Amino acid sequence: MFDLDRRTSQSQEASRADLSVDALDFLTQYGLHPAPETYLAHGYVDLCLMAWPTAGGFPLRLAMRWALWTWTTDDLLDGDLRTAPPEVIERLTRSLLCVGADGVEPAPDDHPVVHALAGLIRQTRMTMPDFWWQRYREQLDAWIVAARDKLVHYLQPGRTPTLREYLMLRPADGGMLLAAMWCELADQCITPHWTDPMVRDLLDAFSTCGILANDLAGGSGEGETFNAVAARMADGDLSEAQARRDVSERLEAEERRFRWLYQAVRRGFPAGPPPAVATTTSPPGDLVLDTHRFVLLLDQFRVALSAWTDSSARYPVPGAPRPVRRALHNVLISPALRTWRAVGLCSWRTRLNGDASL
Repeated sequence: MFDLDRRTSQSQEASRADLSVDALDFLTQYGLHPAPETYLAHGYVDLCLMAWPTAGGFPLRLAMRWALWTWTTDDLLDGDLRTAPPEVIERLTRSLLCVGADGVEPAPDDHPVVHALAGLIRQTRMTMPDFWWQRYREQLDAWIVAARDKLVHYLQPGRTPTLREYLMLRPADGGMLLAAMWCELADQCITPHWTDPMVRDLLDAFSTCGILANDLAGGSGEGETFNAVAARMADGDLSEAQARRDVSERLEAEERRFRWLYQAVRRGFPAGPPPAVATTTSPPGDLVLDTHRFVLLLDQFRVALSAWTDSSARYPVPGAPRPVRRALHNVLISPALRTWRAVGLCSWRTRLNGDASL
């Protein structure tokens, strides 16, 4: 347990129990998984608690539901729909985009993920400002289209992408920018500098770290045609061991880049009052903390995702060692965790930790 986690052991167990019940209710209500208890046994609730240790109440539950919806929808597209006819995939894609863009109510016979998306949108629009939702919707649309393209052009035909094709599609399909905004939602911390070039570079490194860690954990076994290891094997005429080593080296380099950018952004944006007037990229005053805290949240999520990916039963690699890149002790002394102790809990969160449900 982190000694800097603000929850006591007793409150942490209560939070885990409450969040587990909410996660089970969410998956069951919409029928997002045939065996929700088995699905949650992969550790998704603990991942969310580790990623957002100072969040609580409805914002934390809503961020977790978005994560569960995204992961289950991704599994649907990667798995059950691999043999679906084109018209089924196109109808699902169209329904998801229409519900997300126009607030259209799902048809009764729409897939459960469409109904769950409509419920999430209603609650998010009530919780977050419009400018944030518009930014989130853009990323959500990009993720839906990229996931569809990956399914249709690579997974269904069993085609391995070239490295260029992989790099063109994987950032959007990886969904890590959605995860960055789950951090804002969970902690009610909206950066006013989302479009700043340095912050965009940091988000790119954050995204690449998460994607490559996932690809390494997933391996390049049968059916795994769309990941960095497979792309390097195909493009570079490498063995699997050589490709994994190459991708691991790229991941290490991206983690170093993240740490450099982390320090630059942390020290380069002076804390100060929020913008006087809200714009399409700057939040209203009562939701602005500053970019410093947002960067801490990114690193906190990155560390949690790395530890979970290295240990979750979701990524078994028969006959191969776990893709652990460092000892857990070293993971836990990331810049965010070292700095967390100095970050006080703010009174602004208490007003948003009331109850709500989908």
